[in-house]
Amino acid sequence: MKVTLQKQEKNKIFLEIELEAKRVSDTYEKRFRETAKTVSVPGFRKGKAPRKMIEKYIYSDMLRKDVLEELVSSSYPEALKQLENPIEPIAQPEVEISKFELDQEFIYKATIEVRPEIKLGEYKGLTIEVDPISEIDDVAVEKEIEELRKSVAQLITVERPIQQDDVVLVDIYGEVEGEPIPDGATDNLQMEIKPGNFVEGFTEQLVGANTNERKAVEVTFPDSYAVTDLRQKQGKFEVLIKEIKELKLPELNDEFAKQMSSKWLNTDLNNIDELKVKVKEDLISRSKNDQLLKNQEALVEAIISAAEVEVPESMEKQEMYGLWQSREGMLLASRDVAQEVLDASWENWQSREDILLEARKRVKTTLVFSEISRKENVNLTTQELDSHLSIYSRIYQKSIEDVKLMLDDNGKLLPLIDNLLVGKILKWLEDNSTVTVKGQA
Repeated sequence: MKVTLQKQEKNKIFLEIELEAKRVSDTYEKRFRETAKTVSVPGFRKGKAPRKMIEKYIYSDMLRKDVLEELVSSSYPEALKQLENPIEPIAQPEVEISKFELDQEFIYKATIEVRPEIKLGEYKGLTIEVDPISEIDDVAVEKEIEELRKSVAQLITVERPIQQDDVVLVDIYGEVEGEPIPDGATDNLQMEIKPGNFVEGFTEQLVGANTNERKAVEVTFPDSYAVTDLRQKQGKFEVLIKEIKELKLPELNDEFAKQMSSKWLNTDLNNIDELKVKVKEDLISRSKNDQLLKNQEALVEAIISAAEVEVPESMEKQEMYGLWQSREGMLLASRDVAQEVLDASWENWQSREDILLEARKRVKTTLVFSEISRKENVNLTTQELDSHLSIYSRIYQKSIEDVKLMLDDNGKLLPLIDNLLVGKILKWLEDNSTVTVKGQA
């Protein structure tokens, strides 16, 4: 095998790989014999017919494709080992076939994306000052208590026109330009009457409608709408109001305070004043955690901004896909929407500048953390991993090794290791810099 490094461009390497004719013909013979064993020729047992007869029953294009795939998959790792300087591919190569005949040498080109060069800026010995989180006042406490009331409120069917914050049960049928909207007909949909819900301006038009009333609603689909074909188009909907419910909040009294005791373990609340004290303590505790998180984010932002790295397109797109899956894709799939809706959602996601910038920043952070880990020898030890897994070991009553196998089978072991390592790197960064809060000693 002959491997030629044609050029290197940023974080891409271009190789030309040539395999001798004998390897091509040997691979063809191997694949032919394997395929022949499965071919049925009238009058013969499988694989026992003469070669020329078997060839008539084998789909030659499929056989060529199998040979081609085997040649590339087997030779590519070998080609990487022949390079003078080792490389670290971050994605599958882009392959371009230059020459492929079954009795001649095989030549193809491979474009390989590798981990880019990372130039760290200042990442230790930093001094950073951040703004404090807003203080917890009586207004914040009252707002939190109101949220607690909503959390245990009951939905009560009412016989009156729809009001803001109601929850309604509706049947919906929608059209655009006289044609039904794909997946635009839904029965028994429970919808909260809240600005921006469903499509901007939709729920607002339902306010004032009564049970069993059919309401005509018109909206313009925004530029950010998941289904690309519907953007900026006028949607016309017929909505049948089947049921109207309102949130009935519990009385703000001592009985409510006692009910809320269950929110905090081992806490007995006897009256509203005690509830307010507990809510304020809880908000202050959360505020302290928010401040720590804000401090961490400021430190990481300074380190990432100071680093220079060109984010590879493949990692960028992979991160965008992960964001789409977690925020939109899995939700749509759980609703059993049509494939074209999923495709349109992903297409829209790729066109969003805000998502692109977020994905790029996340990948850059990963690469910079990886470089700091390498440079400062910050790694996750087996003992540290086992110590963390001992929690799972006690919960599932399994040995730590069995827990590792269980997590690995579910695809959760490597993400867990990554998260633990990121936590350790972040702790190292905090220990080697100073972050202070304005106005605090």
